[in-house]
Amino acid sequence: MVPIQFEASQRRMFSDTKPKTTPETGPSSSGSIDSNAKIASAEEAPSSQGGNNERKDGGAGGGGGGSKARGQGSSKPGSKMSTWKALLLAGLFGTGIVVYYDYEMERVVTDTKIESAGKPLIGGPFDLIEASTGKRKTSEDYYGQYILIYFGFSMCPDICPTELKKMGRALNLYHSMGNGPRVKPVFISIDPKRDTPERLAEYSKEFHPDMDYLTGTNEEIGKVAKAFRVYFSAPEGDEDDYLVDHSIFFYLMGKNGEFLEYFGKNMTAEEVSLKMKRTVTEDMVTENSK
Repeated sequence: MVPIQFEASQRRMFSDTKPKTTPETGPSSSGSIDSNAKIASAEEAPSSQGGNNERKDGGAGGGGGGSKARGQGSSKPGSKMSTWKALLLAGLFGTGIVVYYDYEMERVVTDTKIESAGKPLIGGPFDLIEASTGKRKTSEDYYGQYILIYFGFSMCPDICPTELKKMGRALNLYHSMGNGPRVKPVFISIDPKRDTPERLAEYSKEFHPDMDYLTGTNEEIGKVAKAFRVYFSAPEGDEDDYLVDHSIFFYLMGKNGEFLEYFGKNMTAEEVSLKMKRTVTEDMVTENSK
């Protein structure tokens, strides 16, 4: 077989008809390339050296393509500034929400206190036996002075002695603050079965010397405990060895027998004395303004 020889012009014809692509226009649909587009592509395309420099130093050399690469590869100072501004605004907005929430909570609590203003219905008349004299003593006998009342029982192993000693310290601190009116401590037994006047007279030697110790019948103690909203629970029957479950508060009463303030078990003697001083002072101001 005789080899087919192609003329140079024929080889050029086949090579020219092969579709070519350019960076800008892509393949020609007709299979031929516009000479003007080819020249334009050659002029616009960056040199291989410029492209390598662009990749090496992140923006040196290159031409139009180098400028484009620099714009894409590096962040602008303006964009960083915008990010910081956004974070700052977000922080300020979050802080504003917290401040507004705290303000609203304080307002709600204040409004609630105002709406519930007034003194609780605590306290009432009583007629009991004073241990040291064995005679009757009523609530009216205490009119004209402030009194601090505690409900407990002499057989209490720990809580009552602890609270009565705290009451004595609080009274001593209160009286050391100035020339305000004195406050009289009063112990009312919630265990009349065992807390006889004789038993309480002996018990009184361990605590504040100014304290009165009152007892009475079951009915009398039940009545005064109900008036002061005091909870207590003692077992029934003839058993003598038992404990009495009861609430633990000091009750500060005014000169006319009205309730002024209470102090819980969680308060220290110092806290009780300060709050008692403030309450008594406010009550005196109110009384003098009438």
